[in-house]
Amino acid sequence: MAFDTATILDQLAERIEALTPATQANRDDRYQVTIGVDAAMVGKRHVLLEAEGGIRRPSGGRTCDDWQTTVEITTDYPLSQGERGARGVYSHALQDSEDMLADLYLWSVTTAAIQKIEPQPATIDDDGKGVLRVLRTIYIEFKRS
Repeated sequence: MAFDTATILDQLAERIEALTPATQANRDDRYQVTIGVDAAMVGKRHVLLEAEGGIRRPSGGRTCDDWQTTVEITTDYPLSQGERGARGVYSHALQDSEDMLADLYLWSVTTAAIQKIEPQPATIDDDGKGVLRVLRTIYIEFKRS
């Protein structure tokens, strides 16, 4: 099986969709992942995965198969009237971002092709249009096959 940036996004999408949010309101309250296209928000937790096309590691790579990419995970939470900046939604967003990262760490140590991940802290911002947006950037080094 080939392992490349597209495979990384596919695996991340499967793992995120399999997670159960700690603050799940009901069975339909789950992560809904879209890859590469900012589709209309559906549900309470819409996740967009995007990546830069991978490149061969320019320095420090041991072989020609050592590659790197940067992945962005964006999670949107709709805010209802009177909920702007509401502590509850913000707290859920923080917890979700940490839960996703905890699973990403597990994925990175159990996937042989992943050599290294370097996540950045998640940023959380109210877009002023009724959406609380969480953005996390993750640098990934991998063995491409």
